[in-house]
Amino acid sequence: MKNPATGGQTLSESTYQALSLMILQRELPGGKVIEERPLSEILDISRTPLRIALSRLHGEGMLERLSNGLYMVPSPSIEEYLDLLQLRRLLEGEACACAAGRMAPEVMADLKGRIEAMADREEADLPVYFVLDEDLHMAIAKASGNAALEQTIATVRRRVRMCNVNRYPGRFRENCKEHLEILQAIADGDGAAARDALNHHLNHVWAGFVDNLSRR
Repeated sequence: MKNPATGGQTLSESTYQALSLMILQRELPGGKVIEERPLSEILDISRTPLRIALSRLHGEGMLERLSNGLYMVPSPSIEEYLDLLQLRRLLEGEACACAAGRMAPEVMADLKGRIEAMADREEADLPVYFVLDEDLHMAIAKASGNAALEQTIATVRRRVRMCNVNRYPGRFRENCKEHLEILQAIADGDGAAARDALNHHLNHVWAGFVDNLSRR
């Protein structure tokens, strides 16, 4: 892999971004013990920026420290996944309420257009679908105007993506409809309705996951 540094980024920052992506895309799967030498060779970097990035990821809960000092990618359980969904309700519900009437019109228009285009598909384009879902929820977090809340939501969502569970897009049209309802409440400046729409959506995410789990 080519050295991850890009214009305007320090090497440790770009290494952190590259490792985050490798974890979230499960190129470094849960249970994987991090070996510095081969990883530094893959990223074409020295161990100093690698260690800085690993320490940062550990501080954010994306890596665990073993008794021998090595780092390991954690494997959050199904129980933790459900706990995180509950936490998302609390955090993202508040973000929706705060974002009501505050989202930039161009951001709102872009998200609505992409969601409507997705809803018109015969079936979900999974990579596009998941990117859109992330963009929507993080745009709401940003529009809340609370930087600490936005950062916390980002951390929780990263942890959710690390959970060793399959993501089920089978009801993607229903999800698109619910996403549009959330955006409409935000556009209307109705914080209570935005919070309710978000909770309604996440209740369906919860129910869909539990239903799929029971079918295994």
